[in-house]
Amino acid sequence: MYGPRATQVSRTLGALTPLGWESTVVCMDPRRGGPNWRDGADAPLPAGVTALRVKSPEEWTITRALWRLLPSLRDRPDPKWVWVRRASRAAIAAASHTKFDGLVSFAQPWSGHLAGLRVHRRTGLPWVAHFSDPWVDSPYWRGSSSQRAVAAKLEELVVREATAVVFVTAEAADLVMEKYPHSWRSKISVVPHGFVVPATATQKGSLYTDKRMPLRLVYTGRFYDGLRTPSSLFRALSTINKEEPLEGVLEFTFVGPFVTEFASEARAAGIEHLVRLNDRVPPAEAQSIAAEADVLVVIDAPADGPSPFLPSKLVDYLPLRKPILAITPLEGASATLVRRAGGIVAAPDDEGGIRVALRDLVARWREGRLDVGPDFDRIAAGYDITRTTAAFSDVLTRAFAPAG
Repeated sequence: MYGPRATQVSRTLGALTPLGWESTVVCMDPRRGGPNWRDGADAPLPAGVTALRVKSPEEWTITRALWRLLPSLRDRPDPKWVWVRRASRAAIAAASHTKFDGLVSFAQPWSGHLAGLRVHRRTGLPWVAHFSDPWVDSPYWRGSSSQRAVAAKLEELVVREATAVVFVTAEAADLVMEKYPHSWRSKISVVPHGFVVPATATQKGSLYTDKRMPLRLVYTGRFYDGLRTPSSLFRALSTINKEEPLEGVLEFTFVGPFVTEFASEARAAGIEHLVRLNDRVPPAEAQSIAAEADVLVVIDAPADGPSPFLPSKLVDYLPLRKPILAITPLEGASATLVRRAGGIVAAPDDEGGIRVALRDLVARWREGRLDVGPDFDRIAAGYDITRTTAAFSDVLTRAFAPAG
């Protein structure tokens, strides 16, 4: 419907069509103007993709009122669970009159896998469960211990019964699968997110900027209060600004859900004149804003070990051919990609490291050395949607082979 995950699924299904696949997608049918209606909810479908739209009780007033009275009923494992039965019935009915080669479920929401489990059991279709990110092992998990225990059992059912399981990073696969029998690892494939080259993509060549203008840094994405936040970056900016005023030297633009909630923090740090905080905009507009940047920024949550995440926004930055500043754990999928592309990495909880990174960017900008790394184009090409979808097609072919 909308959001980064929906965009990735839509792109992938569209890129499967030239490879000979046709897809029927069971998806939510949001009420126009309702709680799930956003820009992009009525976007046209890619060629070769048919939508089977199913309304969800989550949009009923009585359901939402009940959740307010009894919040424990809402996350089982997420608010989409009330849609699972209807979605499963629709998929099973479709399979009764159409010969499908196989079944794919995409998370998030995790309830998508619960629908996939039901359809797999009823139809016997080979089943690929696309996790993208970790489920119960995610550092973003915010449920209670009892909710985690239930989700852990559901995750185990999905991994056990799925024909194949897909993650977007090897780190995520390792994190999730270390608690399961080693024999289950044969089900695992890693297929990263893919990008579509936008009309705003920069042509190959120098990215030297006009030094009379502020160095423009852009972040597009959401924040999670207490987890993925700009707080360390704000403190680093505040410290540098006190030592050397940054007005006219650099400016930050943040675009995405929950971004504006950090306006008071920016004021308290005395950097409100250096940062622009904007709410969610349509994906095409966010990409246009990113295309005007001198440097693109990724911000992740701290992690005890290697970060399992590869944000789709980082992959969407690649066709724009801009230098990247990644405030991400020093070990993990994002850090590895950014370093290979010639970008700068600083840990989210290392304010001093972030200051060093910012000063380095300003120095390179002033000296006319601000550019992508020499291997950038070769590294980025591996994330083109045609390449990532070809790898996903191979996963489907192997998984669906028993069905002929």
